[in-house]
Amino acid sequence: MKTLCCLIVLLPLVVFSQDLKQHLWQDRVLLVIADSYHNDTFKKQVRGLIKNESGLVERKLIVYQISKTSYFLGVKDTDPIQSSKLYDRFNFDEKTFKVILIGLDGGIKKKFDSYVSARQIFETIDQMPMRKQELRSKND
Repeated sequence: MKTLCCLIVLLPLVVFSQDLKQHLWQDRVLLVIADSYHNDTFKKQVRGLIKNESGLVERKLIVYQISKTSYFLGVKDTDPIQSSKLYDRFNFDEKTFKVILIGLDGGIKKKFDSYVSARQIFETIDQMPMRKQELRSKND
């Protein structure tokens, strides 16, 4: 039982790769992963997020755009970081497109295998206990 409790506590920390560790308890993370930046679903996803940038900021949501060989931090970054580490870690099943939502605790909260609207992402976040607490604190 003690081992199980330790695993439950440590699992979110293990899930966070080295690059994402900086966001733990600071930001939520949205990984937009595709086999190529030219993937049509990927481009549609990023465009939808750009249109809703204020919602990203309000929810402390950091976006990583990830391909096989590099990644961008944010929705408007134009300077890719050359690394396959995030792609290999989070796209081990080699899907051509996926979106992964990671909570403040570093745990994976939701996975999508197709385009997901910003509204649906925001609704998912807004139902999380920590987000509800943030909203209550903001209104007090």
